[in-house]
Amino acid sequence: MRSYGSTGCLLLGLFSLLMLLNTASAVLRCWRCSTDVSNGEFCNDPFQPDGISEQQRYWSYVNCTYSVGVKSVNARPVCKKLVQEVYGKRVISRSCFYEDMDDPADKCANDQTSSYIKTVYCRTCTTDGCNGAGGATPWAVLLLLPLLLAAFRQQACK
Repeated sequence: MRSYGSTGCLLLGLFSLLMLLNTASAVLRCWRCSTDVSNGEFCNDPFQPDGISEQQRYWSYVNCTYSVGVKSVNARPVCKKLVQEVYGKRVISRSCFYEDMDDPADKCANDQTSSYIKTVYCRTCTTDGCNGAGGATPWAVLLLLPLLLAAFRQQACK
């Protein structure tokens, strides 16, 4: 059997990691829920997705890829968390949203609403699950890169 040495193993490890990062960042996943529906209590603050069923998670943690219905070429998918008072009742919603790439993350806080709706908080973000409890981002993987490479090299390249 032919040996590729440590350089070949290192290159293989780097290539595998880059493929993983590319695949992981190809789609944006966001939480989609609201406290004003019968099964939306987990959507409240503090956000608690651990107590929901797998079926509810399937419908609530969704893929937010670019939609055909979006009219702007400059639009990008983002996750959105919105807190409003609707007829005096606090409603928290988390969703996919499309915004202009140049918009600040809090632009949605200034969107016009009906007189009976008061926006308390609104923010968009661009990493998986960022409108909820948070998730692993490509930066977190990059911070772990030296450790991952050392472990891969130790196991696979003896």
